[in-house]
Amino acid sequence: MGFGDSLKKWATSKATEMLTADSDKRESAAASADAAESQARSDLGETLLRTAFPKLGELADKQEADRVAREEAEEQERREEILSMPLASVQLSVTGHVTDNWSGQLHWSWNDVSPNEPDPTDPYADKPLAWFELFAEDTARPDLGGMLLTHWSFQLPGYHGDGTYDLSAIAQEREAAGAALDYLEWSMDFANADDASFYFYSGSGPSSVTVSEGGKKLAVVMSMSGALGDLTATATITR
Repeated sequence: MGFGDSLKKWATSKATEMLTADSDKRESAAASADAAESQARSDLGETLLRTAFPKLGELADKQEADRVAREEAEEQERREEILSMPLASVQLSVTGHVTDNWSGQLHWSWNDVSPNEPDPTDPYADKPLAWFELFAEDTARPDLGGMLLTHWSFQLPGYHGDGTYDLSAIAQEREAAGAALDYLEWSMDFANADDASFYFYSGSGPSSVTVSEGGKKLAVVMSMSGALGDLTATATITR
């Protein structure tokens, strides 16, 4: 395929991508446009491509500008949402991949999740669940051994108020019954390293949450693993 043919294919696919209302056609056209554009770039480069099809070049520039603006707006919305959350006092220490401790305030969110219908493969399906999350402001991320904490999330299946929730035992019981659990909701996430998330799972080690003072205080021990290694977090959270 010559440069002219590559340009024609790219133009046709790009026009289809931008104009069609059919999502499947748009995705297919986008893939075809990407492949054709790569070929055209290798043949003669983007300058000639834009010279041959200036209007499509302008549309591509506008699409890119719109994408950047959309991402910036979404990021600003995320920051504002975190700032709107209440603050909790947190005392946190970690051991394993890094060993360090920190105390201060983080924003928190508590969501009570209603029970589902009974499920023979999950003894906790028809029990309430509490989902707790901590969020750090972008300009005030806790530094734990050089890793900047952005977010910590965990769930309490079978939540019934004050008491101790043995997360390891609960996860093992659910898996033994046949539940396929998604542990992405039990994670500690950091900003400044690749693959810098650590996840709790049924075999990660002793993990529990003790809720007291009518849900105002949480004492947490959570064993986690990730691409970087193992991490155990111990925290007292007062909200």
